[in-house]
Amino acid sequence: MSNVPEGAASRLELTADSGGVRLAGTLWSPPGHAVAGVLMHPGSGPSDRDNDVLFPPIRKHLLEAGIAVCSFDKRGVGGSGGSWLDAGIAEQADDLLAGLVAFESASAPGLPIGLFGHSQGGWVVVEAAGRGVPVAFVIPNSGGGSSPVRQERYSLANKLAGERETEGLATYDAVLAVLRECPTLDQGLERLDAAKVPYRELRGLEFLFEHEEVWQLSTKIFGYDPAPALSRITVPVLALLGAADRVNPPDESAAVLRAAVRPELLEVEVFPEGDHRLHHGDPPRFVDGYLDRIASFVTSHGRLANET
Repeated sequence: MSNVPEGAASRLELTADSGGVRLAGTLWSPPGHAVAGVLMHPGSGPSDRDNDVLFPPIRKHLLEAGIAVCSFDKRGVGGSGGSWLDAGIAEQADDLLAGLVAFESASAPGLPIGLFGHSQGGWVVVEAAGRGVPVAFVIPNSGGGSSPVRQERYSLANKLAGERETEGLATYDAVLAVLRECPTLDQGLERLDAAKVPYRELRGLEFLFEHEEVWQLSTKIFGYDPAPALSRITVPVLALLGAADRVNPPDESAAVLRAAVRPELLEVEVFPEGDHRLHHGDPPRFVDGYLDRIASFVTSHGRLANET
């Protein structure tokens, strides 16, 4: 570990062990005593600790509010070992909890730490919190409510946007049925070809057929249902959604969250102009009030945790 000053904040490089996989991350701390901590988990694919350009401005705002922030590279990305293709939602939750141990060890005793997960990371933080780990709060950002199967169907419908949409969604449903039944890509392609499913014409799902590792990961991801984990969460939840999100269905996600999470624990904030990254405008920027909403939620629940 090395402590490197970075402006008014400090930066501490961390490592975590997740079942033998070495993960690399960073803990950024505000000057003085942090009021709370946030462990951030990125979205799908080979995402690093910054989730490309999404996390740094959120992190900066939190640091200015006196909140410590930590995040890790996903498996096989940046300084982390392993491969992100081996990690479904459950395995990523294992990695997140390993990072939490490292975060806690490097922080002042008793610091209230919560979880923030973007997109696919929303399911990861929900899964982790549903295991009963001692966290102060959970923030699923554009995710965590609607299931992966439903989210991908919604996203595909928006990509097709009336262009053979009915046929495309029927193909999607057929592909998902085969994905559930066929453990290997070759078996899946054989089944689809035999059934004359026009999957090669389906724009937006080409990634499923790239190679065996992607097929295997997809079986894990698409088999995940967040509702059981949501129902087990016992800490405050702030769900952040964008009404203009064309990837994650905001109305359906909000409905799932309200049905599964204990009402006294749940806050749902839907930003009218927000897209999947809670951006709007050209050039894209966070919707008004988004960063302040995160900081105020973390600060208030960090303060409550310190008082109990």
